Amino acid sequence: MPGTDPAVTEQTLGRIFSFLHTIESLKSTLRYSSTTSGRKESSAEHSWRLALTSFVVAEELSLQVDVLRTMKLALIHDLPEAITGDIDAIKFYEGSFSRERKRALEAEAIATLRGLLPPRSAAELSSLWDEYARQESPEARFVNALDKIETTTQLYETGHTIYDKPEFIANYADDAVKAFPELGGMLKVLKRKLKAEFKKGGIPWKPGYDALP
Repeated sequence: MPGTDPAVTEQTLGRIFSFLHTIESLKSTLRYSSTTSGRKESSAEHSWRLALTSFVVAEELSLQVDVLRTMKLALIHDLPEAITGDIDAIKFYEGSFSRERKRALEAEAIATLRGLLPPRSAAELSSLWDEYARQESPEARFVNALDKIETTTQLYETGHTIYDKPEFIANYADDAVKAFPELGGMLKVLKRKLKAEFKKGGIPWKPGYDALP
């Protein structure tokens, strides 16, 4: 590029590669959910489908959100897991891990990842992460609700044979969708599918499971 200092460009590219090498571990960071093939799902796979879902849903439902920003939030929302590993919500449900501890570990991981990036990208990563953590913007609430819907969708697709905590699964997305009620219709359709899967496995579908935000 004309006028660009080759040394600066080389340094910038070097930092980008350092970041990419670190987050590569997200491809092999395994989650609670499995894929329909039977193997464990990775955090990278979950983040990819969440990003794609955010784009499709936002445009098809004509939601008042910044689509590009929602895709960026989706792609970074589990980025700390490249360092911390997956700390899934089942641990909170069972009381074996605190949300405060998870937040502290994630903050440390984000600081590490930010330190690998060139200044511009580092600043944006921090801004996106803070926005998602605060859950104050429509985009952050939208992605958080979709995150829970995508996870529940994966559980539905995997099937009833893994439903060892049916109440947790049936209600997992409720609170997040309550914070972004525009996705209530999407959750209703998903719950109808999930209810059929419960029935297939002979698992009781309690009246409270139908409750929507």
